[in-house]
Parts: sequence; structure tokens; C-alpha cells
Amino acid sequence: MEEMAEGPQLTGISAVDEVARLREELRAERALRRTLEASHGALQAAFSRLEGGVLLLDADRVLFANPAIAAAFDIPSERLQRMTREQFVRDLRRSSNEPPDFLDRSTKDSHAAVEEARGEFEIQFPQWRSLRWVSKPVRLPSGHGVLILFNDISADSDLASGREQRALIDELTGLENRKAGEQSALREIRDARRYGRPLAFVLFDVDHFKRVNDSHGHLAGDAVLREVSRCMSGLPRGGDTAVRWGGEEFLVILTGVGLDGARLFAERVRRAIEELRVGDLGQVTISAGVAELELGEDEPGPAIARADASLYEAKSRGRNRVI
Repeated sequence: MEEMAEGPQLTGISAVDEVARLREELRAERALRRTLEASHGALQAAFSRLEGGVLLLDADRVLFANPAIAAAFDIPSERLQRMTREQFVRDLRRSSNEPPDFLDRSTKDSHAAVEEARGEFEIQFPQWRSLRWVSKPVRLPSGHGVLILFNDISADSDLASGREQRALIDELTGLENRKAGEQSALREIRDARRYGRPLAFVLFDVDHFKRVNDSHGHLAGDAVLREVSRCMSGLPRGGDTAVRWGGEEFLVILTGVGLDGARLFAERVRRAIEELRVGDLGQVTISAGVAELELGEDEPGPAIARADASLYEAKSRGRNRVI
């Protein structure tokens, strides 16, 4: 009887211990879940405050997208969180004329990890932006996915564009500099050939400019160049280009104008400059040489060389004239 009494008693103690152990495991699991949920919430909150976009995709759908993604692509956050990958790709393609194909590449196969990739692209809607992105493969419970980080570099692009534009402008006169002028000349030659229209070049040079610098100083010389460029930039038509070619030389590219029309234009500029009065320097004059693009010429060099030769002749004949 004693042995029979001991058996159930031992079994009862074992069951109590097992129940207690299970309860402890449940409490630990709940605590772990709460910790994970809190960590997940904190992580989402942190991602939500980032200025850069954070996007997590698996093969089928958007798993997470922070507000920066919604703002960049003009997709409401609540809709974004319910989108399939195909829907997101389709909306992205509406935002950009040349969208990248990284989303298609990166998540097509949920059973194969993708390689890390990076690049840049532009979106046009809802507003123009330049975006830099990097995608990294991640392992998910549902298979392989991809984490994509976006960074708005529009300001950098604007700054770079501004620097590039400033690099093509002569600081003193505000006209195109020689580098920009050479690019403009090539572009106008291509258009002239394409549309079968004439193209002319006028090369101007301020007369006795060295004498101005030597007698009145470089500040006076700078004032002369600014006044000449102001006058010159106001006379060409909308499609023409005025360039500070170098030193006291200026080049004007005249579209749709032949040799006679270029000479008329150069004479008009010469007379306008002749009427200028800069401080106490007295009269300022310029000389000009004119040339027209000839058949078979696809580079500006030969025509500008002819204009330069005509300019030299104008100088040798007494200056303040057009040849």
C-alpha cells in the first residue's frame, strides 16, 4: 500500500513542476515577443524619421516603406503598405521617363539571393528629383528579399549643374567663355547642316586695349570690357550667341545669316561701341572680321580663322572698321 501511495504522489509533483515550467516558458516567450515588438516599433519609428527612403520588398509585395518613400513617389502611405511589388514598380515607372530596372531584377526570384547593386536615376513626378539608390539582399522568413535605400541628391545635382554652368560663363562680362563658345559653335554648325541654313562668325577686338590698361589701369580695362559686352549682348537676335573669346576679343555666332548680313550686324555693333563713353577714357572703338561657314566645313576652326584674318586686316587698315 505504501508503494502504491508513493507512486501517485511522485507523479503529482512531476506534473506540477511541468506546469510551472511551461508557464515560465510562456512568460518568457511573451516577454521576448513584447521585446521584439518594441524593438520592431522602435526600428520602424527610427526609419520613419529618416530623410532617406527605406524600402523592404520580398518577391511579392512591399513589406515596409518609410514616409520618405511615400513623399518621393507621391504614393499615400496607407496604399503603399498594401501594394504588391508589381504595383509599386508600375507606379515608379509613371514617375520617371527612364526608370531603373533594379526592382524587376532584384525581386523576381524569391528563392535566389540578389547581388548588391547601386545607381542613380531621376523622377519627374510629382516633382523633379535625382535619387541615388543602393539595394542589398536580405534573408526573410518568406525567402529572399531586398532592402533598398534611397537618397535624394537633387541639391547636389543642382549644385553640380550650377558649377558646370558657371564654368561656361565668363565672370567679368557674363558672356559665354571660349569653352562654351566652342560648344555653341559646334552645335550651330550641326543645326546649319541639318536645316540647310547659313551660319556666320564675327570676331571683334577692342582697339588699343593695351593702351587703356597701361594708361588707366586694369580696373578701367575691365570697365571697358563690361560695357562692350553689355552692348554686344544686347544687339544679337535671340538665337545668336555672344562669346568672350579671350582677352579683349569677342566672337558672335550668327544663325541663318550669310556674309552680307554678318557685315551689317558687325557694322551696327561697331557704331554702337563708337558711341560708348566709359568714365574719362573718351571714345572706345572696335574692329571686326567676318566669315561665313563654307560648304564641307563641320568644324568652326577654318571659318573663325578666316574671321581672324579679316580682323587682322581691319586692324592694319587703321582700326574701327569691319572687313
